[in-house]
Amino acid sequence: MWIIGLILAVVGIGLVVGSIVAASRTKRFLATAQEARAEVIGMHVSSGTQSSRAYFPVLRYRTQKGATHEVTSSVGSNPPRYKEGDSVVILYEPANPTNVRIHTFSNVWLVPMILGGIGGIFILVGGVLAAVMR
Repeated sequence: MWIIGLILAVVGIGLVVGSIVAASRTKRFLATAQEARAEVIGMHVSSGTQSSRAYFPVLRYRTQKGATHEVTSSVGSNPPRYKEGDSVVILYEPANPTNVRIHTFSNVWLVPMILGGIGGIFILVGGVLAAVMR
């Protein structure tokens, strides 16, 4: 049984490493990102049953240089968090203006937080199992 604890701990370490990598990428993005106001012009709906669908806002915004872009957010929800016509603050990468995140704490930091949280739990449970079952 201790081997299961060891496996959980190793998987947890991998998740924590993934969290650190994701946080590093997010910090690099934030270091160069520009802020803009975007309009929600529609929704991209993922396929699936009504309860498993996710609604991804389609955004139109103008860069500081005046170029207009339309992008679909990489973060969706069910029920939809935004509706057509809503105005949201976004962050975009000037060198790659299709790399956009709606400027909320969860949209910016969700992936590192989830990976780190689950990884920490796996390490804790795996460590306890490995120690107790030895």
